[in-house]
Amino acid sequence: MKIVLVCDDELMNRKLASKILNKEGFSVVEAKNGQEAIDVLQSTKIDVSLMDLMMAVMDGYEATKIIKDDEKLSDIPLIVLSALSDTNSISKALACGADEYLAKPFNIIDFGARVKNALKNHSHE
Repeated sequence: MKIVLVCDDELMNRKLASKILNKEGFSVVEAKNGQEAIDVLQSTKIDVSLMDLMMAVMDGYEATKIIKDDEKLSDIPLIVLSALSDTNSISKALACGADEYLAKPFNIIDFGARVKNALKNHSHE
């Protein structure tokens, strides 16, 4: 079973994403900030990482940059899920290394498809 990391400071967002992903056949690990996400990625085999941007302790931009700069973690597909949908936020997240950007609120079908596509694309590299 593929494992997805859901990193979001809002419990309801983590639970919603986890519920959708579980229905799609994924196992889910949760983190509530960027530092927790990095800790999980360093200790658990994660297949896809979903990252919020606006969080305390360490935001998603900084966490994404650290993850993508780490050669042991950089191959893990990372999708940003954020309520920020302006061009600057999207460009900054992609410049930090995000592989995909999905604005909240997201379409449930689109959400599942993006995670599956990230896995499929990653397996071909």
